Amino acid sequence: MKILILSTSNPFKAAGIVSLDLYNGLKGIEGNEVKMVVKIWDDYSDRDIIPMQRHYKQTKENFVRRFKHLLKRFNIFESKKNLMNTDYLIQDIDQSVSYYSTLEILNKIDFNPDFIFVLFTQNFLSYKNISELNLLTKAPVFQYLMDMAPFTGGCHYAWDCRGYTRECGKCPALFSNNPNDQTNRNWKFKKEYIKNTDITIVAASEWQWLQINQSSLFELKRKVKILSPTNSELFYPLGKIIARESLKIPAGKKIIFWGAIYPYEKRKGYRESIESFKILYTRLSKEERDNIIVMVAGDIDTNFKKYISFDVHHLGYLNYVSLATAYCAADVFLNASIEDSGPTMINQSIMCGTPVAAFEMGVALDLVKTEVTGYMAKLGDSNDLCNAIISILRLSETEYKKMSNNCRELALAECSFKKVAADFQKLMMGNGDLK
Repeated sequence: MKILILSTSNPFKAAGIVSLDLYNGLKGIEGNEVKMVVKIWDDYSDRDIIPMQRHYKQTKENFVRRFKHLLKRFNIFESKKNLMNTDYLIQDIDQSVSYYSTLEILNKIDFNPDFIFVLFTQNFLSYKNISELNLLTKAPVFQYLMDMAPFTGGCHYAWDCRGYTRECGKCPALFSNNPNDQTNRNWKFKKEYIKNTDITIVAASEWQWLQINQSSLFELKRKVKILSPTNSELFYPLGKIIARESLKIPAGKKIIFWGAIYPYEKRKGYRESIESFKILYTRLSKEERDNIIVMVAGDIDTNFKKYISFDVHHLGYLNYVSLATAYCAADVFLNASIEDSGPTMINQSIMCGTPVAAFEMGVALDLVKTEVTGYMAKLGDSNDLCNAIISILRLSETEYKKMSNNCRELALAECSFKKVAADFQKLMMGNGDLK
C-alpha cells in the first residue's frame, strides 16, 4: 500500500517524533511504501521525509500569500484589544488559510497514495487541502489526533469550554461575546469541507475518545482509538544502575523524574506539582527525605529550587536517547498535566518499565493503572498526587519489580510500533473493531 503522512512538525524533534514513530511503524510492514511531507524545513537524511521547501528562500507566491495572511490578522480579534488567553493555545487563528495549494503538496511525492494520514496541521494544512487531497487521490484520510485543534474552532485545549460540541463562537480564548467570531467562522469552514470528505478520526487516548464523541464537526464521521506509537527499542528497561551511572545519579537514592517544567503553562500542572512536593516533604520521615532526588529536564525557573525542599538534579535538555535513560534511572515518573491529550512522555515511561504518577487526564486513563502500572490521582488534587508518589516510592523491591514488568507488558501490548501499525493496517483493510 502507498501511504502519505502529512505533519507540520519536524519529525525528529519534540512532539513531532510521533509522526516519525508512525512512519517507521507503517514502513515496517512488508508491502507498504510510506512517504512523509512536513512543513518544517531541515536536511532530513531519509529521502522519503520531504519538507515543503528545501531552503528558507520563499517564492514570490508564498511571500504574497503570507503577507495577505498577516494583514488579515490585524482585524481578527473582536474584543479586548487583540488579547488572547494563551491557556487555550490557539496557533493559527484563521483556519481557512491555505499556506500551500493542494497540488504543491502532491507534487512533492512520486505516487498516488492509497491512504493519507494527517497529524499536526497548524500553519500548514487547511481542511480545504485535506478535502481536496481526498478528492484528487481518492485516498481515505485518517486524522490522527495530537490534540483538540482538529475538532474545535481554533483552540488546542478547550478546558471547560464546550463550544466544540456546538459551533464554537463566544470564544473564551478570544474573550469574545460574539457568537459569529473567528472560531465560529473556523468551525463553519471546517464543516463545509469535512462533510464531503472520506475522513476517519483516530483518537490517541481515552480522553480524546471521550472528547471526539462530543464533537459537532465529526458527529457523522467514523471514529476509532489507537494509542500513539512508542519506539520499544529506544525506550526499554535499561536497568537503573547503568542508567544512573550514565547520568551521574547516585545509585542508592529514590528518584522522582519530573520530566518537563512549564511554570507559565497552566495545563502542565506546575502549581499542582509544587504543592504535591510540599505535601510530600511533610509526610516523609527525615531518612526518606534525605534519600530522595527530584530529577528534572529542560529549562527551569531561576526560583525553582526555592520551591522544592528535596535535592534537585537538573539534566538540562535531553535528546531522545538521554530521555530514555532518564526514565530508566527513575523510580517514578511524575506527570501533573491537568489539561492534556497525552502526553507521549507517559507512553515512553511505561515502555521503559518506569511507573507513572499522574492525574486522571489524557493518556493516563489508558496506561496508568493504579497499583498496577503506577497511580492515577484525582484530577487537580495535589494531595492525591502526593499519595501517588508515595505509593510507588514505598513499594518493596519485589512489588516494584512486578509493577515495572506490568508497565513494559502493557506498553508493548498497547503502543508498540508492531501493535499500532497492525491496528492501522486493520483500519486500512477495513477489518477489526478498534473502538
